[in-house]
Amino acid sequence: MLKGESIKKPQGTLILEGGAMRGIFTAAVLDAFMERGYYFPEIASISAGTMQALCYLSRQRGRNCKVNLTYAADKRYMGVWHMLHGGSYFNFDFMFGELAHTLVPFDTETFMSAPERMMALVTDCESGKVRYVCNKGHSWEDYIKVCEASCSIPLFSSPVTIGRSLYVDGGVGMPLAPLPEELPFKTERPVYILTRDISYRKKRVGKLQHMILRTLLGDSLRRIADMMASIPERYNEKAEELIRREQRGEVFIIRPDKPVEVSRTEKDVNKLQALYDEGLRIGRERFDEMMRWIFHA
Repeated sequence: MLKGESIKKPQGTLILEGGAMRGIFTAAVLDAFMERGYYFPEIASISAGTMQALCYLSRQRGRNCKVNLTYAADKRYMGVWHMLHGGSYFNFDFMFGELAHTLVPFDTETFMSAPERMMALVTDCESGKVRYVCNKGHSWEDYIKVCEASCSIPLFSSPVTIGRSLYVDGGVGMPLAPLPEELPFKTERPVYILTRDISYRKKRVGKLQHMILRTLLGDSLRRIADMMASIPERYNEKAEELIRREQRGEVFIIRPDKPVEVSRTEKDVNKLQALYDEGLRIGRERFDEMMRWIFHA
Protein backbone atom coordinates (compact mmCIF):
# COMPACT_ATOMS: atom_id res chain seq x y z
CA MET A 1 0.00 0.00 0.00
CA LEU A 2 1.43 3.39 -0.97
CA LYS A 3 1.58 6.20 1.55
CA GLY A 4 -1.64 8.18 1.42
CA GLU A 5 -3.36 5.59 -0.79
CA SER A 6 -6.05 3.11 0.22
CA ILE A 7 -6.35 -0.09 -1.81
CA LYS A 8 -9.37 -1.71 -0.21
CA LYS A 9 -12.76 -0.13 0.32
CA PRO A 10 -12.79 0.92 4.00
CA GLN A 11 -14.78 -1.17 6.44
CA GLY A 12 -15.31 -1.15 10.19
CA THR A 13 -16.42 1.32 12.81
CA LEU A 14 -14.03 3.62 14.63
CA ILE A 15 -14.90 4.43 18.25
CA LEU A 16 -13.03 7.26 19.98
CA GLU A 17 -12.76 7.79 23.73
CA GLY A 18 -12.48 11.27 25.24
CA GLY A 19 -9.91 12.52 27.72
CA ALA A 20 -9.54 16.27 27.02
CA MET A 21 -5.84 16.99 26.39
CA ARG A 22 -5.07 13.25 26.37
CA GLY A 23 -6.86 13.32 23.04
CA ILE A 24 -3.51 14.17 21.45
CA PHE A 25 -2.84 10.41 21.58
CA THR A 26 -5.95 9.83 19.47
CA ALA A 27 -4.89 12.64 17.12
CA ALA A 28 -1.57 10.88 16.56
CA VAL A 29 -3.14 7.50 15.82
CA LEU A 30 -5.53 9.14 13.36
CA ASP A 31 -2.57 10.88 11.72
CA ALA A 32 -1.03 7.43 11.22
CA PHE A 33 -4.27 6.24 9.59
CA MET A 34 -4.31 9.28 7.32
CA GLU A 35 -0.72 8.58 6.27
CA ARG A 36 -2.02 5.31 4.87
CA GLY A 37 -5.14 6.87 3.40
CA TYR A 38 -7.56 4.85 5.54
CA TYR A 39 -10.85 6.44 6.57
CA PHE A 40 -13.41 4.43 8.52
CA PRO A 41 -16.89 4.76 7.00
CA GLU A 42 -18.48 5.17 10.45
CA ILE A 43 -17.12 6.94 13.51
CA ALA A 44 -18.58 7.27 17.02
CA SER A 45 -16.87 9.83 19.23
CA ILE A 46 -17.06 11.11 22.78
CA SER A 47 -15.78 14.43 24.14
CA ALA A 48 -12.18 15.06 22.98
CA GLY A 49 -12.58 12.16 20.57
CA THR A 50 -15.10 14.33 18.75
CA MET A 51 -12.52 17.09 18.32
CA GLN A 52 -10.05 14.60 16.88
CA ALA A 53 -12.67 13.13 14.54
CA LEU A 54 -13.33 16.55 13.01
CA CYS A 55 -9.78 16.82 11.63
CA TYR A 56 -9.83 13.16 10.58
CA LEU A 57 -12.83 13.81 8.35
CA SER A 58 -11.40 17.11 7.11
CA ARG A 59 -8.26 15.16 6.05
CA GLN A 60 -5.99 17.55 7.97
CA ARG A 61 -3.15 15.35 9.17
CA GLY A 62 -1.16 17.07 11.90
CA ARG A 63 -3.65 19.87 12.58
CA ASN A 64 -4.73 18.65 16.01
CA CYS A 65 -1.11 18.19 17.05
CA LYS A 66 -0.23 21.70 15.89
CA VAL A 67 -3.21 23.22 17.70
CA ASN A 68 -2.47 21.48 21.00
CA LEU A 69 1.28 22.05 21.00
CA THR A 70 1.01 25.67 19.90
CA TYR A 71 -1.93 26.80 22.02
CA ALA A 72 -2.00 24.57 25.13
CA ALA A 73 -0.39 27.33 27.20
CA ASP A 74 -2.18 30.17 25.39
CA LYS A 75 -4.64 31.96 27.68
CA ARG A 76 -7.07 32.24 24.78
CA TYR A 77 -7.28 28.43 24.49
CA MET A 78 -8.18 27.38 28.01
CA GLY A 79 -8.03 28.54 31.59
CA VAL A 80 -9.90 29.48 34.74
CA TRP A 81 -10.63 32.99 33.43
CA HIS A 82 -12.75 31.53 30.61
CA MET A 83 -14.62 29.27 33.04
CA LEU A 84 -15.46 32.24 35.29
CA HIS A 85 -16.41 34.63 32.49
CA GLY A 86 -17.60 32.38 29.68
CA GLY A 87 -18.78 29.29 31.54
CA SER A 88 -16.19 26.93 30.06
CA TYR A 89 -12.58 26.15 30.95
CA PHE A 90 -11.95 25.38 27.29
CA ASN A 91 -12.61 28.44 25.13
CA PHE A 92 -14.79 27.02 22.36
CA ASP A 93 -15.42 30.47 20.93
CA PHE A 94 -11.70 30.78 20.26
CA MET A 95 -11.33 27.17 19.07
CA PHE A 96 -14.16 27.38 16.55
CA GLY A 97 -13.61 31.07 15.85
CA GLU A 98 -10.26 32.77 15.32
CA LEU A 99 -8.28 29.55 15.68
CA ALA A 100 -10.32 27.60 13.12
CA HIS A 101 -10.83 30.51 10.74
CA THR A 102 -7.44 32.24 10.77
CA LEU A 103 -4.65 30.85 12.96
CA VAL A 104 -4.81 27.15 12.04
CA PRO A 105 -7.63 27.04 9.45
CA PHE A 106 -10.04 24.13 9.61
CA ASP A 107 -11.10 22.77 6.20
CA THR A 108 -14.85 23.06 6.64
CA GLU A 109 -15.56 22.33 2.98
CA THR A 110 -13.72 19.00 3.03
CA PHE A 111 -15.39 18.03 6.32
CA MET A 112 -18.87 18.80 5.02
CA SER A 113 -18.30 16.85 1.80
CA ALA A 114 -16.68 13.82 3.49
CA PRO A 115 -18.62 10.61 2.77
CA GLU A 116 -18.03 9.17 6.24
CA ARG A 117 -20.70 9.23 8.95
CA MET A 118 -19.62 10.73 12.26
CA MET A 119 -21.73 10.21 15.38
CA ALA A 120 -20.94 12.61 18.23
CA LEU A 121 -22.25 11.51 21.62
CA VAL A 122 -23.95 14.01 23.93
CA THR A 123 -25.80 13.52 27.22
CA ASP A 124 -29.29 14.96 27.73
CA CYS A 125 -29.33 16.87 31.03
CA GLU A 126 -32.97 16.12 31.80
CA SER A 127 -33.18 12.42 30.94
CA GLY A 128 -29.52 11.48 31.37
CA LYS A 129 -29.73 9.52 28.15
CA VAL A 130 -27.06 9.55 25.46
CA ARG A 131 -27.92 10.92 22.05
CA TYR A 132 -25.93 10.10 18.93
CA VAL A 133 -25.87 13.03 16.52
CA CYS A 134 -24.78 12.41 12.92
CA ASN A 135 -22.81 14.93 10.87
CA LYS A 136 -25.10 14.30 7.91
CA GLY A 137 -28.12 16.57 7.61
CA HIS A 138 -26.66 19.38 9.70
CA SER A 139 -25.08 22.68 8.76
CA TRP A 140 -21.53 23.29 9.97
CA GLU A 141 -22.77 25.92 12.42
CA ASP A 142 -25.28 23.50 13.93
CA TYR A 143 -22.86 20.59 14.09
CA ILE A 144 -20.12 22.48 15.90
CA LYS A 145 -22.66 23.18 18.67
CA VAL A 146 -23.15 19.42 18.92
CA CYS A 147 -19.38 18.92 19.07
CA GLU A 148 -19.12 21.60 21.75
CA ALA A 149 -21.80 19.81 23.78
CA SER A 150 -19.97 16.50 23.36
CA CYS A 151 -16.90 18.14 24.95
CA SER A 152 -18.69 20.10 27.68
CA ILE A 153 -17.51 18.40 30.85
CA PRO A 154 -19.70 19.35 33.83
CA LEU A 155 -17.83 21.62 36.30
CA PHE A 156 -15.47 22.59 33.47
CA SER A 157 -18.17 23.76 31.06
CA SER A 158 -21.76 24.95 31.06
CA PRO A 159 -24.41 22.80 29.35
CA VAL A 160 -24.99 23.57 25.68
CA THR A 161 -28.45 24.30 24.31
CA ILE A 162 -29.44 22.31 21.23
CA GLY A 163 -33.02 22.87 20.17
CA ARG A 164 -35.01 23.04 23.39
CA SER A 165 -32.75 20.78 25.44
CA LEU A 166 -29.52 21.11 27.39
CA TYR A 167 -26.64 18.72 26.76
CA VAL A 168 -23.28 17.95 28.31
CA ASP A 169 -20.31 15.68 27.60
CA GLY A 170 -21.20 12.31 26.11
CA GLY A 171 -18.89 10.64 28.63
CA VAL A 172 -21.37 11.37 31.44
CA GLY A 173 -24.02 9.12 29.96
CA MET A 174 -21.54 6.77 28.27
CA PRO A 175 -18.29 6.45 30.24
CA LEU A 176 -15.24 5.24 28.31
CA ALA A 177 -16.93 4.30 25.02
CA PRO A 178 -20.01 2.48 23.70
CA LEU A 179 -19.97 -1.27 23.22
CA PRO A 180 -20.95 -2.37 19.67
CA GLU A 181 -24.50 -3.20 20.76
CA GLU A 182 -24.89 0.29 22.25
CA LEU A 183 -24.31 1.97 18.88
CA PRO A 184 -27.33 3.12 16.84
CA PHE A 185 -26.15 1.00 13.90
CA LYS A 186 -24.77 -2.49 13.40
CA THR A 187 -21.05 -3.05 13.29
CA GLU A 188 -19.01 -6.26 13.05
CA ARG A 189 -15.50 -4.77 13.04
CA PRO A 190 -15.29 -2.18 15.87
CA VAL A 191 -11.90 -0.48 16.36
CA TYR A 192 -11.35 1.50 19.55
CA ILE A 193 -8.81 4.23 20.25
CA LEU A 194 -8.57 4.67 24.01
CA THR A 195 -6.53 7.28 25.85
CA ARG A 196 -5.60 5.29 28.95
CA ASP A 197 -3.37 2.23 29.29
CA ILE A 198 -4.84 -1.23 29.91
CA SER A 199 -4.29 -1.10 33.69
CA TYR A 200 -6.08 2.20 34.34
CA ARG A 201 -9.19 2.19 36.55
CA LYS A 202 -11.09 5.12 38.05
CA LYS A 203 -11.36 5.63 41.80
CA ARG A 204 -14.80 5.41 43.38
CA VAL A 205 -16.61 8.67 44.16
CA GLY A 206 -17.36 8.87 47.89
CA LYS A 207 -20.52 10.19 49.52
CA LEU A 208 -18.91 13.53 50.38
CA GLN A 209 -17.68 13.99 46.81
CA HIS A 210 -21.15 13.12 45.57
CA MET A 211 -22.69 15.74 47.84
CA ILE A 212 -20.19 18.33 46.63
CA LEU A 213 -21.06 17.50 43.02
CA ARG A 214 -24.75 18.04 43.76
CA THR A 215 -24.03 21.36 45.45
CA LEU A 216 -21.78 22.67 42.69
CA LEU A 217 -24.06 21.62 39.83
CA GLY A 218 -27.31 22.66 41.52
CA ASP A 219 -30.80 21.24 41.47
CA SER A 220 -31.25 21.71 37.72
CA LEU A 221 -28.37 19.31 37.05
CA ARG A 222 -28.95 16.88 39.91
CA ARG A 223 -29.38 13.95 37.54
CA ILE A 224 -26.07 14.80 35.90
CA ALA A 225 -24.38 15.02 39.32
CA ASP A 226 -25.71 11.57 40.26
CA MET A 227 -24.53 10.13 36.95
CA MET A 228 -21.09 11.67 37.39
CA ALA A 229 -20.84 10.01 40.81
CA SER A 230 -21.43 6.61 39.20
CA ILE A 231 -18.94 7.11 36.34
CA PRO A 232 -16.07 5.15 37.97
CA GLU A 233 -18.11 1.97 38.44
CA ARG A 234 -19.55 2.17 34.93
CA TYR A 235 -16.18 3.06 33.41
CA ASN A 236 -14.31 0.23 35.15
CA GLU A 237 -16.98 -2.33 34.23
CA LYS A 238 -16.77 -1.22 30.59
CA ALA A 239 -12.95 -1.39 30.65
CA GLU A 240 -13.05 -4.99 31.88
CA GLU A 241 -15.66 -5.96 29.30
CA LEU A 242 -13.64 -4.45 26.45
CA ILE A 243 -10.55 -6.38 27.57
CA ARG A 244 -12.54 -9.62 27.55
CA ARG A 245 -13.83 -8.92 24.05
CA GLU A 246 -10.36 -7.92 22.88
CA GLN A 247 -8.99 -11.23 24.13
CA ARG A 248 -11.74 -13.07 22.22
CA GLY A 249 -10.89 -11.12 19.07
CA GLU A 250 -14.28 -9.37 18.96
CA VAL A 251 -12.87 -5.84 19.09
CA PHE A 252 -9.56 -4.24 18.14
CA ILE A 253 -8.12 -1.75 20.62
CA ILE A 254 -5.34 0.79 20.25
CA ARG A 255 -4.25 2.36 23.54
CA PRO A 256 -1.13 3.83 25.20
CA ASP A 257 1.47 1.27 26.24
CA LYS A 258 2.08 2.77 29.66
CA PRO A 259 0.28 4.98 32.21
CA VAL A 260 -0.45 8.41 30.75
CA GLU A 261 1.06 11.39 32.56
CA VAL A 262 -0.87 14.01 30.58
CA SER A 263 -3.65 15.58 32.63
CA ARG A 264 -7.07 16.65 31.38
CA THR A 265 -5.93 20.29 31.25
CA GLU A 266 -2.26 19.65 30.44
CA LYS A 267 -0.18 22.64 29.31
CA ASP A 268 3.28 21.04 29.37
CA VAL A 269 4.27 20.89 25.71
CA ASN A 270 6.94 18.25 26.35
CA LYS A 271 4.41 15.87 27.90
CA LEU A 272 1.96 16.48 25.06
CA GLN A 273 4.65 15.92 22.42
CA ALA A 274 5.73 12.67 24.10
CA LEU A 275 2.14 11.35 24.13
CA TYR A 276 1.68 12.37 20.49
CA ASP A 277 4.91 10.59 19.53
CA GLU A 278 3.74 7.46 21.37
CA GLY A 279 0.40 7.53 19.57
CA LEU A 280 2.02 8.00 16.17
CA ARG A 281 4.42 5.12 16.79
CA ILE A 282 1.67 2.77 17.97
CA GLY A 283 -0.67 3.80 15.16
CA ARG A 284 2.00 3.07 12.57
CA GLU A 285 3.14 -0.19 14.17
CA ARG A 286 -0.36 -1.64 14.50
CA PHE A 287 -1.89 -0.42 11.24
CA ASP A 288 -1.21 -3.56 9.19
CA GLU A 289 -2.36 -5.78 12.08
CA MET A 290 -5.57 -3.76 12.23
CA MET A 291 -6.10 -4.13 8.49
CA ARG A 292 -5.75 -7.91 8.72
CA TRP A 293 -8.26 -7.96 11.57
CA ILE A 294 -10.78 -5.76 9.76
CA PHE A 295 -10.62 -7.71 6.50
CA HIS A 296 -10.28 -11.16 8.14
CA ALA A 297 -6.95 -11.67 6.35
